[in-house]
Amino acid sequence: MRQFTISVKEYFLAKKYILLILGGIIGLLSYFIIYMVEDMNLDAVQDIIEAWPPEMVEFFGDTEIFSNPYGFWSLEILAFMWLYAGIYIVYMASGLLSQEIEEKTIDLTLSKPITRYNFLGSKITFLYIFITATMGICFLITMGGMSFSSIFKEEGLFFDRLWLTYIIVVLFLGVLAMFAKLFSTIFLATRKSMALGVVVLFLMFFLGEFYIYMDEAVQGVKYISVFFYFNPAEYLVHSDFPLFIRDLIVLGSVNAGLIIASLLIFKRKDIPI
Repeated sequence: MRQFTISVKEYFLAKKYILLILGGIIGLLSYFIIYMVEDMNLDAVQDIIEAWPPEMVEFFGDTEIFSNPYGFWSLEILAFMWLYAGIYIVYMASGLLSQEIEEKTIDLTLSKPITRYNFLGSKITFLYIFITATMGICFLITMGGMSFSSIFKEEGLFFDRLWLTYIIVVLFLGVLAMFAKLFSTIFLATRKSMALGVVVLFLMFFLGEFYIYMDEAVQGVKYISVFFYFNPAEYLVHSDFPLFIRDLIVLGSVNAGLIIASLLIFKRKDIPI
């Protein structure tokens, strides 16, 4: 356990500046969106969207969300969190394990008093700490911006909903990271893991967001996409707690399943020397 803790600490210290920069940049972008909402007529935005062709209105779904400051903020920030942070997290998760194999340093690492489970587990633990801390910085800056925003104060400062949404964002990004980590235990190569991780990310985005344009007979593919279980605007605007619980259970279960699969595969994997 001591070596496990040391490994997590080493990973964290090596990435601390990236964590602060990434969390700060996304947080400042969030602050900018809050500032931008302050001078917008959201009812006019909703009217414009409702005037679009029915197919486009159906894609956006609940147009009422656009007239709500939390909804607009969520659509601008959280709906694209897979792009702002997810791709980098996939990249990082792809290389944490395979880089040591490619640089031929894994034998030295495993020669220490640490099992394969603890070795890979320390990397997985670090990834969740990185995601949790990065998003924590972003949400803290967001809370500060909302606290000083007249339009959010007029709507109500629903920080309880915001922190529940934070949990879902962490789990959502965790799934993206764990897919990449699973691929890295299978291929033991950064490029292959990264490429497949990004392909799966965009494929899930397509299935989870564009299923409404598919034939009804195949629209059920939406259920295999994690994007279908990521609905931050619904939690924030409509306080849809049953939907939150469903998404929490599904995303939590997928995270757990991918972690277990990665550990089992790595335990049995022949590591090239």
